Amino acid sequence: MNVMNEIKKQYQIAPVTTILLFFTILIYLVEVVLSGANTQNGRFLVEMGAKWGPYIQYQHEYWRLLTPIFLHAGMMHIIMNMITLWFIGPLAERYFGSRKYLLLYLFGGVMGNILSYLFSPLSISVGASSSLFALFGGLLIYSIQFKYDTQIRSQGMLLGVFVVLNLASGLMSPDIDMLGHVGGLVGGLLFAIAFGFAGRSGKFPILWRLTAILVMVLTVGLVLLRGNL
Repeated sequence: MNVMNEIKKQYQIAPVTTILLFFTILIYLVEVVLSGANTQNGRFLVEMGAKWGPYIQYQHEYWRLLTPIFLHAGMMHIIMNMITLWFIGPLAERYFGSRKYLLLYLFGGVMGNILSYLFSPLSISVGASSSLFALFGGLLIYSIQFKYDTQIRSQGMLLGVFVVLNLASGLMSPDIDMLGHVGGLVGGLLFAIAFGFAGRSGKFPILWRLTAILVMVLTVGLVLLRGNL
């Protein structure tokens, strides 16, 4: 009963975060059933919609830049990502607003998969990590914009240390898609600069915002260009 109360409370505070969390878990359960509990099998993950460069480039399956966000390879993979989403998501949803937060989550995930596709097309990638790093990026920009708020500034400093430690640990693990993490982080930074936050002042100058949007558009353009080569 306490668990259900906690879930209801979480939904009231951060509805999009709660829906994303349960949807991702549901997809993972489908993976477990269809794979016979072998969710780390590369061929199976590609069939489910993992990022796989040749299919994106030669068969124009661009949806593979989105679907990996909701797929996971193994129990620990999804547990770690969903715990992070549970704690970080509500904070980002409060600062950005539910609609903008959802766009940040999805766009950041796609940006991470784009960078991974462009520079590591033969790697099979899945996971919400790129979207989570986009949330980190968005929150870092928020903490910079509202640095006069002591609590927000402290959150930003802790978040910055957390991001650096995560990126550093990723360098030591060949199974982690570092390009996806970096791409998600950059995507979150760009999104926050371009579109700002919910109901707060402190928007970046128009030149900064237009530049961020231009970089986002050019990045997507690179994917389309590569697919036509």
